[in-house]
Amino acid sequence: MKNSGLKRSLKQQLQNNLIAIVSIFIAISSLAYNTWRNEQTEYNRNVRTSSFQILMSLAELQLLVDHAFYNEDKDKGDPIKGWSYVLYVQDLAQTVSPQVQQNAAQLKQVWAKSWQLMDEQQSENDAITQSIKALRLEVLATLQALH
Repeated sequence: MKNSGLKRSLKQQLQNNLIAIVSIFIAISSLAYNTWRNEQTEYNRNVRTSSFQILMSLAELQLLVDHAFYNEDKDKGDPIKGWSYVLYVQDLAQTVSPQVQQNAAQLKQVWAKSWQLMDEQQSENDAITQSIKALRLEVLATLQALH
């Protein structure tokens, strides 16, 4: 008999406090979703900022490569500036995606192999240009995949 009174009392308390229990559940769920959404937004913002910086640096690097080969301009086609762009891009790639990191590492390898002859040999110039293009396309794909 005492057990049935306890069951009735528990059932009565649940009925009396149902709105409060549901409200707490909704509040906790909302807080969890809001926290997740804020983290996702911050991640997307960081990826977007790094991606735009990479794209700008790649454009500068491509311009440098073109000046070195087509204009034979040693000032505008300075390979030391090229190294700074390549290293900057590789550093920023760490904050974007694994695919962008791979393409940035590939660009660094191609640059290390080809920079000395980029102003003389079309094949070396083309290798650098293709590596820049591949990285650019991967960065753009990463930007499009953000949600």
